Amino acid sequence: MCPNRFYSVKFLLAFWILLTSPAKVWAQQQPPASPQELQGDIRQVHDPTIIKDGDTYYLFSTRAGIAIRCSKDLINWRLCGDVFAHLPQWAVQDVPGLRGLWAPDVSYFNGKYHLYYSVSTFGSNRSSIGLATNQTLDPTSDRNRWEDQRKIIGSYPADDWNAIDPNIVLDEEGQPWLSFGSFWSGIKLRKIDPATGKLSVKDSMLYSLASRPRSKDLPGAIEAPAIIRKNGYYHLAFDIFHRSSF
Repeated sequence: MCPNRFYSVKFLLAFWILLTSPAKVWAQQQPPASPQELQGDIRQVHDPTIIKDGDTYYLFSTRAGIAIRCSKDLINWRLCGDVFAHLPQWAVQDVPGLRGLWAPDVSYFNGKYHLYYSVSTFGSNRSSIGLATNQTLDPTSDRNRWEDQRKIIGSYPADDWNAIDPNIVLDEEGQPWLSFGSFWSGIKLRKIDPATGKLSVKDSMLYSLASRPRSKDLPGAIEAPAIIRKNGYYHLAFDIFHRSSF
């Protein structure tokens, strides 16, 4: 991993709460200082993922073309563009009724930023996960150009899984793995080719990580995985819902 960059996990629950509620953030001081109000473009930030390039934090979130927000201090935020000016044509053709791109995940490996994103419609598992790559996130650089690598995996009504909510984790050898999934038979995992960012052709196994039993009140409600590697263990976090919360 390069200096001044950190790979971050999409599902940072505390940060999600900060950005989607009347939010406060604590300054990183000892002892803790008074909470500071987040400022700027902090509304309608759904499914955030965050990473740092140089001295700037970049936050990506659900919107038609994937919104980008920038901050120097994690407190003051401004909208600084979109990954896509228009919905990718392949995605519009691939998933009928598509209105926007969901739940992005950003990571850095093999000298590039990798942004995985969901292509789907609500309640359907006719879904795909796409990939866009970039050499830098600096909006002033002439190297800042998102290149859409298009679809890397898709699910269909005949499948018992759903290709949305991507999340990348790097193992102890720097090998990337993609977790994903929502409802149906739960959270899945595929090995990624670090050279391309796409699925490994050497390991085509679809690994099952977690699921929930179905009932009238619990319709297999599990989604939005995030895997964190820390202290020799892998920790899997995910969303669960009860029917009364819908």
